[in-house]
Parts: sequence; structure tokens; C-alpha cells
Amino acid sequence: MRKPFTSLRWPRRTLPGALLAVTALLAVSACGGSGDSQDGAEQASVKVRTDVFYTGAVLPLLAGVDKGIYRKHGIDVTLNPGKGSATTIQTVGNGSDDIGYADGGALVQAVGKEVPVKMVAGMVQRSPLTLFVRADSGIKSAKDLAGKTSGFTAGSASEILFPAFAKASGLDPASVTFNKVDIPTRDSLFVQGESQFTFGLLNVTKANMEEKCKCELVEFSYADAGLDVLSSGIVASDTFVKEQPETLKKFLAATAEAVEYTNKNVDDAVGSFFKVAKTSALSKEVVKAQWLASADLMTTKASEGQPFGCTAEADWTSTIKLMEQYGGVAAGKVTPAGAASNALLSGCTDSLGEGK
Repeated sequence: MRKPFTSLRWPRRTLPGALLAVTALLAVSACGGSGDSQDGAEQASVKVRTDVFYTGAVLPLLAGVDKGIYRKHGIDVTLNPGKGSATTIQTVGNGSDDIGYADGGALVQAVGKEVPVKMVAGMVQRSPLTLFVRADSGIKSAKDLAGKTSGFTAGSASEILFPAFAKASGLDPASVTFNKVDIPTRDSLFVQGESQFTFGLLNVTKANMEEKCKCELVEFSYADAGLDVLSSGIVASDTFVKEQPETLKKFLAATAEAVEYTNKNVDDAVGSFFKVAKTSALSKEVVKAQWLASADLMTTKASEGQPFGCTAEADWTSTIKLMEQYGGVAAGKVTPAGAASNALLSGCTDSLGEGK
């Protein structure tokens, strides 16, 4: 029997929180055995946690571990799946983990609460926040969602910024009905046809959902509606940035190489995914589709053409403004330089970082 849910109209304000998800509790250490890197330097051990369970969005991290790319750069990575960006940011901030992969909006919220963390490299930068409907639903635009129903997970990024999307799309947010549920139930309601639209991520949800519902989906992207909010990247605590900058530089260089490897060898990288994520329920086709969609979102208009990882001050300014309006962040509490740094990267247009 399904757990009862609570129906609600759009709330004026939602509390920030974790993006909940089912996780596979699996820790994986970089393969290749103990020893030194190619240049003979001693390996630096780092604990890395992703945002949620492993998906194709983080395929380069898993391929980098399996193919020994991190070890070649002198980094011994122990990789773990997370339970949501907010939780990953907290464990990075308190030193339980050294490095995380997390959402930019969640990071702004955390910095607003004085969690000492920064994004030190963007990865999937352009926002994948999206609403999905079935292609045969007759829903042709966001305005057609009036009178429709969806599952709603408080604290999830898509739901937090829904009022901004509705405003940008000419949709009255009070005209839709939400059923308050967790993410798995939200997705299940849509797959079973008990809701007419659902929230999700263009690079993660679409391929997985289409496989489950055996249907074609149409998406209404927040980015296409004009919302410039940064998505995900590599985060570290201020202490780790200050005390171990060379380790972070090596990690970022290895990640850039892992991204390049993945782009050139997608099928091999997918093979690595299942060597690392041994309990994953995803299919090879879904993981591949998730990465190909993620690869199209690696930069924004403001960061396009710059080296891997560089984020733009303009994107941070936009993200912070949206989180102030809808994410509970106090006005003026967070600055771009307080949320992000390009100081460990080369060739970035905007320096960001401390004192900038």
C-alpha cells in the first residue's frame, strides 16, 4: 500500500533542504594498487562524495577511478554516493569528506548559513531543472499545466524554484495542485499516470523516466524559460582549499582528464561505471544517455569557451539572486567570491576566490 500523501497548493516559501534520493551505500577506492603516481610522488588520499546515488551525470568520476586517472595524478580517491547536495555540502564543510559533487543553488544556501564551503570547479553548469509531461498528454506549453497535478518534494531544487519558472512562463503557480511526497514516490506517481507532470533534471531524469514509463517525454526547461541558475560542480571546504591547494589542483586536473576520456570513450566509461557502481539498477543505455545529456550542459553562455571548471561571476550573481528570492537566503549574505573560486584553475576569465 502506498504511503498516504498530503495535497497542497503552491507554498509561498519552502524550507531549503536536501535533495532526497535512494542511495546505494557503496564506497570505492581508486584502483591500481597502492604506490606512487607517474612522477613518483606519494599518493594523496581524498574522500569524495557525490550528490546522490551514482548516475551518468558523474560518469567521469567513476571512470577516473576505474581507469586509474586519479592515481596517475597522485590522488587516491575513495568515492561514495551522497544523499542529496545539501547533505554532501555539510559533510564536506565539517571535514567528514574532503571533496564533494553538489548543486550550486544548494551551495549558496549553505554558504548563507555560514557553512565554510566553496565550489572550486563547475562541471554540469547549465541548469538541467525541468518539468516533464508525456508527449501524448496534449500539454503543449507551461501555461497548459494550469489545473494539473504533480508530486512535490520540499527542498528539491526544481520545486524551490518553481515559482520563478511559473512567473517566467506566464503560469499562475496557484493553478496547479501538488501532492507532497518524497522523490521516489513523486516519480512513481508520474510513471503510473497518477500525476500529469513531474519535476526532474534534464540530464538525469528524462532517460531514466522514459525507460520506466515506456513513453516519450516533453520537457519544459527552466533554463529555456530564462532562469540562469548554476547546476553542479566540485566543492571543498575553505580549510581544505587553504591547507591542501596542490591536492585540489591535482584532483581537478585529473577530473578534467577524466571528462575528456569519457567524451572520447563513452561506452568504455559506461563499462567502468558498472565496475564501480556494482549495485546500480540503471541500464547501460540510461547511463550513457545521462552522460551525453550532461555533456551538453557543461558550460553556460557566460563560461563557454573557457577551460574545464571555470565558472562565471555573472552566473553566480544570478544564482544568488534567485536563491535570495526563493531559497531563503538573506539578501547580501552571499557573494560570488564567497561561494566560488577559480583560483585553482588556469585560464578562467573571472578569478573569483578570496579577496576578489
